[in-house]
Amino acid sequence: MLSGRQPLMETSDNNATTGSPAPTSSARRSGRVSKAPNKFTPDAPVASKRKRNSDNDDEDDDDDRDNDDAENEAPDDEEDNNNASDDDDDGSETAAEEPRRAKKKKKTPSSSSAKPRKPATKKPKTNGDAPGHDQIVGHLPSRPKKAVRLAITRPTDVGLYGACGRIVVGAAVCRAAETCKLTGITADIFASGDSSDKVATEWYHKYQADDAAAVTELVNCILLSAGCDQQVTPDDIRDPENCSNRLADLQNVYTEEGITDYPLVAKSKTTRSFRDLLVGFFKSLLTVLHETDMLYKDTALMENIARWVASMSSSTLRPFRHTATTVALAMEAGLVEIAKKLDDRVSKMTQQLDAEKKRKGKNRERLAVIEKNLKEAEENQSICQAQILDFFDTVFLQRYRDVDARIRCECVEALGGWIWNLPTQFETPEYLRYLGWMLTDAMPQTRLESLKQVTRLFKRDAEKLGHFIDRFRPRLVEMAIKDADVGVRVAAIHAIHILKDTGMLEPDEIDSIGRLIFDSELRVRRAVIDFFAGCVDDSIEGKVEEMGGSDVIDEVLGEEDDDDYSSPRRDWISVKCLAELLAAYDAQLEEEASTAPPRGLDIAVGMVQAVAPETRISLASQVLYEKIDQVKNWEILSGYLLHDHTTSTKSKSRSKASRSNSNEAAFKAAVAPEGNEEAIILEILASAVKLGLSPNTEDGHRRKARTDAADTAEESAIHLATNIPRLLNKFGADEKTAVMVLRLEHSLPLDIFQQLRQDSTTFSRLLDEICTQFDRHVDRGVLAEATAALLHARKHDELQEITDSKIADLWEIVINALRHFDKNNELSVRGNMDPATITGLGNILLKMSKLASIANPTEFLEGGDQPAIELLIKIVHRGKLDVVDEALDDLEDEAVSSAVSSVQFYFLWKVRALIGSVQSRADIPRDDILTLNSLRQDYSRNLIWTLSSRGTNDELRLFSTGGLCDLHICFATLRTAVGQQGNQGAASPKSYSDLDVLLEPIRADLITELIEIFDAAERAYAKCLRRRLNEPAEDEEPVEEELSDDEGGEGEEDMTPVERRGKELRLERALCELAGKYVLCILAKMLDQGGRLRKRMLRNQSKLGGNLKEVVAYLDEGRLRERVERYTNKGRKVAKGVRKGGAAAAAAAANKGGSGSGGGHQGGKKLSEEIVVDGEDDSELSEVELELEEDPIEEEAEEGGEEDLRRRGLAEEEVIDEGGEEGEGERMEEDSVIGD
Repeated sequence: MLSGRQPLMETSDNNATTGSPAPTSSARRSGRVSKAPNKFTPDAPVASKRKRNSDNDDEDDDDDRDNDDAENEAPDDEEDNNNASDDDDDGSETAAEEPRRAKKKKKTPSSSSAKPRKPATKKPKTNGDAPGHDQIVGHLPSRPKKAVRLAITRPTDVGLYGACGRIVVGAAVCRAAETCKLTGITADIFASGDSSDKVATEWYHKYQADDAAAVTELVNCILLSAGCDQQVTPDDIRDPENCSNRLADLQNVYTEEGITDYPLVAKSKTTRSFRDLLVGFFKSLLTVLHETDMLYKDTALMENIARWVASMSSSTLRPFRHTATTVALAMEAGLVEIAKKLDDRVSKMTQQLDAEKKRKGKNRERLAVIEKNLKEAEENQSICQAQILDFFDTVFLQRYRDVDARIRCECVEALGGWIWNLPTQFETPEYLRYLGWMLTDAMPQTRLESLKQVTRLFKRDAEKLGHFIDRFRPRLVEMAIKDADVGVRVAAIHAIHILKDTGMLEPDEIDSIGRLIFDSELRVRRAVIDFFAGCVDDSIEGKVEEMGGSDVIDEVLGEEDDDDYSSPRRDWISVKCLAELLAAYDAQLEEEASTAPPRGLDIAVGMVQAVAPETRISLASQVLYEKIDQVKNWEILSGYLLHDHTTSTKSKSRSKASRSNSNEAAFKAAVAPEGNEEAIILEILASAVKLGLSPNTEDGHRRKARTDAADTAEESAIHLATNIPRLLNKFGADEKTAVMVLRLEHSLPLDIFQQLRQDSTTFSRLLDEICTQFDRHVDRGVLAEATAALLHARKHDELQEITDSKIADLWEIVINALRHFDKNNELSVRGNMDPATITGLGNILLKMSKLASIANPTEFLEGGDQPAIELLIKIVHRGKLDVVDEALDDLEDEAVSSAVSSVQFYFLWKVRALIGSVQSRADIPRDDILTLNSLRQDYSRNLIWTLSSRGTNDELRLFSTGGLCDLHICFATLRTAVGQQGNQGAASPKSYSDLDVLLEPIRADLITELIEIFDAAERAYAKCLRRRLNEPAEDEEPVEEELSDDEGGEGEEDMTPVERRGKELRLERALCELAGKYVLCILAKMLDQGGRLRKRMLRNQSKLGGNLKEVVAYLDEGRLRERVERYTNKGRKVAKGVRKGGAAAAAAAANKGGSGSGGGHQGGKKLSEEIVVDGEDDSELSEVELELEEDPIEEEAEEGGEEDLRRRGLAEEEVIDEGGEEGEGERMEEDSVIGD
């Protein structure tokens, strides 16, 4: 029970009315001096608690303490909330009582754990006996972050509330048992399972019996909810002027205990229910006081409660401040609900009074009763409004700008509820402005909560909030466009969408939000799609009105045929409006963010065509497909594009009325595309086809549900294959539109054409148009898309033959053109052509490099009196730089780079053929080997001329250096193939000694040149990063150029952050690719036999980022061998296990006999075939690429060793970065070593 001391006399000169700790030196508001009682010493209980619970110090982290201010800093460890006695205010407990109480606490967990768990049949999470029994077992959120089982034990003779409960925390979660005091009202709220209304009613009866004790329980409940086990006494309640001092004392004790967590922020599954129970009780308490008129008759009660709550809400201690603010906001919400009831009561009584006065025969007594009741209701209303204003002024105005974002969020949420429930008082600019101000809060959760409340109000009362909207609408638009948090942007878009529907947005604001359809965030695009679709609908309505209305359009179009996509239809109006809007928004963005176009020549990267980048239109199309039917039904788009919108209406029959002709002309003029609208619709069509024909699209089930037979997947593919040639015929002349049309072929499901074998003209016509585009254009984008389309067509065996015939025709064209250049010019001499001629040569060589990447080109490059491969190797010699000519150097370098790429593909295909011959043990003619070696030597010599003649690391020097490394890596795979013959079961491996001439390593005298190239690339990247490199060792050559502290590269002062970041990425990529090629060459034993290059590359391994560090780390051969061995062994074990499973299944089926035997055999065979197919790579060069991944020597791991344990699953395996495996040197120009 509470302290048994008799209360002292309440005299004006008595300041020591309680047994509380010594008050602080702060003066009372009354001006009286606070004197500390001599009989109380708080040191002993505090020290004993810390000593007894030292095991629990390190259990909590500070995840929930973001943005804490200095005033609330607390130690990281957490003190438990156990009390040293049943009354913390009584300091008379001696040290002799400590062992006895500790022994008693040790018994409590075992006794509580023996109680059976009661099924959770009530809303509060409780278990154990009913409130009337000896024990209540329930879940009470406390400072520990995890949910724990709590046993609240109370003596049966204490009454309903009990003097103090005791909470026992299960030892399974915590290290030691933790106990704390729990007042009766707290147990009833959180553990009894009773409703909030019932608990509030019981507290009211308690208040009638003993007002001071009831208010004491209420305040102690708030303290305990804040995680404080210190209590106040009735004497403290009777001395309201000492409230601040008493709370300061409690705060000091709480701070000394080092508690950093409290129930409202504890990470527990019951944290939310704890808050709901706490808030629900205080709302119910206000309702009970209202229904019993205690709210109006006993104003001292509310004043006393408000004083304690308001004082706690201004505490510098966050647990006090947060908990008291939550309680105050809950009480304010209860008062708002009461005020709403009083408003309704006053309104009804006023109507009754007016009606009674209008009656002819007035009943004076009834009129007097109504007037009396109305006056009483108005008085109660004024009292309630005064209390509402008091809580608003003392709590909300102080805490809505609190340093804790949680408190600010609760204030915003509460204010939104008050405005929603009591608009007559709160839906005014005086209160709405706080919601607007919180839109600029520093924390995203506060801004998000403010937007939620604003959106809710907009849905109901947007027309009434004109002043607020005009004031804060620019901020809402700014949040939707620029906010750093995506969730806030999405919420702002939803709020603005409501304003658009009510017509409260300016045109420029509509455009600003509409342009978010191009945003890079998918969530933002999905959020704005409804807004954008509304803008399209508005544009459609305006265009229909311009054409004379829906009746005129129906007259012009007549009855539409759903299957006829080539004739004008109403959907074309939507397509036109969509294109107009997207074109307008795209033009606006181009004007706002006008930047210089990127440089066209980037040899080291340009030779590799990566995945087509997403454009604004393609990003928008991803969400337009989900919302707009005309985009989803892409056949409408193709019909619109293929229609000739320039057809004149004069061709119509003269029998038609002139009015009809004019309406038809107006319709055609209105829907005709203008400017770049056709290009936009083409890009939308490409994205829609990709989404529509993809088997994994989320909308697949919707497409299957279409009833129209023309919309099935098969007929859609045939329809697309038929339309692509027509689209190319119409839009193929322009490079931009040709790229978009060619991209359509990538989404074409070619397996459907198996049913078209009886008529292959459709596919042949499609290939003819693709080849025509390849031959007509010299744009890199068009050539890349055409190359990808031809590669896609060769994936299916049924279509490979016809595709190869088309590719052969293209080879004939480009080789003839190359021979024509050879007749008129010396191809090996640089600078003997004018710009137009060298440009034409570069275009031919670019096309040859593309064709060489599709299929084996050796047949075409080796034919004729003078093979084309010899001409290509001659052109590589043009890379030798003697005289600088700025007008021709870029064009010359571009032509040489294309020749290097073409020759490199040639050698890759040749090595692949040699490996196939070795694996099949076929004879290889010596003349073929000598011819190939001669070509290899000439090519290597020309590459060396190119890289050695240049003094700086330009793009061609880096590219030719990489080509030299790739050449030797490619031929190094032959050594592996020859060495693996013994693993294939051959009794006597065949000798391929003639191939040794192809395994010549890079000349040793080039090491110095290669180190200089690496030095230059390393210094350039370090200069861009403003980092100083390590000094060379004593036995190494000195660095030619030192990096100064303030040197940041040429022109970096004028670069934007994006441009500077782009430069860093380009330099890092060049350095990592060069290092990767060096590493592969060294590991293949084709370079650096003396170790100079290896030592130089390791010098700054950790100075220039993790990418370079990871690349150079593969110079550790032990690490590399271990990774490759585990990777290959893992793949073999998986394949072996699958095959064993297939064989076991087949054997089991065979044992059954009869028809099942045949079925099992077929099933096993089918499984094996599936394994082989799944293991194949799309590229035919995969065998060459994977040679270095296989370990040439199969050795048994040492028994008991690390590898043996790893293979047996008894040791952990390191994570293998499959993307960093060696063995892809022959295609290294197509794979970046930077990684993900």
